Amino acid sequence: MSNREHRSTYFFLTLAMIFWGLSFVWYKQALVHFGPISLVFFRLLISLPLIAVVSLSMGRLKKVFKADIPYFLLLAFFEPLAYFLGESFGMLYLSSTVASVIIATIPLFTSLVAFWFLKEKLFLHNYMGMLVSFAGVLFVVFSDRASLAATWKGILLISVAVVSAIGYGMVIKRIAGRYNSLTIVTIQNLIGAIYFLPLVFLFELKKLTAANWSFQMLLPVLYLSVFASTIAYVGFIQGVRKLGISKASIFANFIPVFTAIFAFIILKEKVSFYKIIGIVFVIAGLIMSQAVRKDEHKKPEEIIIDELY
Repeated sequence: MSNREHRSTYFFLTLAMIFWGLSFVWYKQALVHFGPISLVFFRLLISLPLIAVVSLSMGRLKKVFKADIPYFLLLAFFEPLAYFLGESFGMLYLSSTVASVIIATIPLFTSLVAFWFLKEKLFLHNYMGMLVSFAGVLFVVFSDRASLAATWKGILLISVAVVSAIGYGMVIKRIAGRYNSLTIVTIQNLIGAIYFLPLVFLFELKKLTAANWSFQMLLPVLYLSVFASTIAYVGFIQGVRKLGISKASIFANFIPVFTAIFAFIILKEKVSFYKIIGIVFVIAGLIMSQAVRKDEHKKPEEIIIDELY
């Protein structure tokens, strides 16, 4: 990639992590009025026409080949269905600290899976950067000395989210060369909304019908739909297509950092000295993990067929 392409890729990946970091703040606000299942459903329902209109207006919505339909069904099963169900219900049995630490292992496990199954090559400095970045995440999430109370049920549910995120990355790598980012997100959100619809009717319809609807209660849902469920996914898929799963997924360690920053600004949560140290570690580790050696060559899987912009 040229320097311009590198800057563009890193910009979209960072933007995705900012929006996903903010999503935890918006999620906390939205859960006052919505259950976790209906919240994700409405995120997808609002995001779907937005991304579809953009795709059609730009002429970027491609026809899905019949042979790839199982991949898209599996993609939407991993995310949003399994990931958000595991994360949302896992939080009922775990402290936020324990859950954040488990979620932060996604880049490490993704890199190992990509090495085993997709033969993505990484060097020692890349792995060292991942470990340093993960250590920074530990500083951030443990800085408030929150309770580490956990149950095996909660750990299992959050682990479902971790496995789903890894599976999502593997499937994305399979189809990213044949479809642009807008097409992938559009189809993913459509299938995901269909997956969630019966769950809403089964488990949360009563709460929705009893709600006192207003624009104020819908505002965080709109933010989640536009920024977290649309723009962020497009940016992340672009990063996977350009950098590979391993290097793109390490950006996920930025999420708790941005969450801490925005929680301080919006929710007035304290930012301790240890959180600042953690942020420095995360950024340093990210730089190490993205470093390219002079003897590295372009990987065959980093061929880009169809650009988003």
